[in-house]
Amino acid sequence: MGKRSILSFLFSLLFFVCSAQEIISDGFFLADSMKIGEQVEYSLYIQYPKSSEVIFPDSTYDFSPFEYYSKKFFPTRVDSLLAYDSVVYSVASFEVDKVQYFQLPVFLLKGKDSINIMPELDSIYLMEMVTQVPDSLILRENIAFHEVPLAFNYPYLMIGLGILVVLMIVVYIVFGKTIKKKIRLYRLRKEYEKFSTTFEKGISNVRKNNDVSRIEEVLLIWKTYMEKLEDKPFTKYTTREILNSGYDQLLKDVLRNIDRSIYGRVDDDEIHKNFESLEDFTLDRYKLRIREVSNG
Repeated sequence: MGKRSILSFLFSLLFFVCSAQEIISDGFFLADSMKIGEQVEYSLYIQYPKSSEVIFPDSTYDFSPFEYYSKKFFPTRVDSLLAYDSVVYSVASFEVDKVQYFQLPVFLLKGKDSINIMPELDSIYLMEMVTQVPDSLILRENIAFHEVPLAFNYPYLMIGLGILVVLMIVVYIVFGKTIKKKIRLYRLRKEYEKFSTTFEKGISNVRKNNDVSRIEEVLLIWKTYMEKLEDKPFTKYTTREILNSGYDQLLKDVLRNIDRSIYGRVDDDEIHKNFESLEDFTLDRYKLRIREVSNG
């Protein structure tokens, strides 16, 4: 396995661990029992972060010990953080086991790789159509108790854990810097997406009603994000201090127009345009920060 493949696998694993608390999958039969060859419905459900993408098994997937017949999708539901998807499959079995077990994965996409999200194994009972055994059939009964001792292979466990620890140390030494960079870039993207959503909502509110409290609220949202992005105390800076920190040519008119609306009580119906300019400025600073981390 090449360095690129190992890195892709580890980053996918890291993403899965970070998101595991938000991902819930469940799969179960909609009936308690079935007959041989009878079609039964199996419901597969998943809850996952709405920024992710999932794929459900289709007719090309191996449904053993069942056989696939059809499936029915339900529209995706989305809230502020999560998305919810479900599919009902129609399957049938020609096996004769009294209890038959089944589970289907959901594939969580991450770049060119995918992670299998497996629900708990579910079971269904096979209905017996023959209730009477012919008299000519002779059965031998054996009800003697045979105790089976439980054993666990601890040496293999210790060897496996030792190999895992050594592998993790080697991976960290070889790929530690790259992994840290990937994590930093991921956090930067997530923080900007959160800021952009909140800031655009604030601009929309100011456009509807440009009272002082709303203007101050949107300005604080911007200062709070810039404080994290630029590592400077923007929330404690005055407009003059912000401009003196190296942003005079870029933000001079914008911040002063906002100050006039807040402190001078100047009613400006176009004040939202100043915040749109701040949004463009912030996007440029975010892209610059991404390049610095990528090339660092």
